[in-house]
Amino acid sequence: MTDRSGAEADLRCTEVAEALSAYLDGAVDEQQRRRIDSHLAGCPGCTAAVDQFRTVIDLSGRLTAADVATLEPMILDRLAATLRVPRRK
Repeated sequence: MTDRSGAEADLRCTEVAEALSAYLDGAVDEQQRRRIDSHLAGCPGCTAAVDQFRTVIDLSGRLTAADVATLEPMILDRLAATLRVPRRK
């Protein structure tokens, strides 16, 4: 790991995870995007996580109101509860 005081200091996996949503939304600045891209180039675990998030985003974007209406109430409740869980800092 390089000196963390430098502009291009290596990111830790936890830092990538915290920035993942903004990264996937294109809401990080160019420097942060480069740092995350650099981390992903050398971290199979984080790359797999990004791929999984992209798959979830793609699949959920295909859901229709009719699809959601057919889900069992227990599954809807569990999904809603999962989405309400606050992020760890």
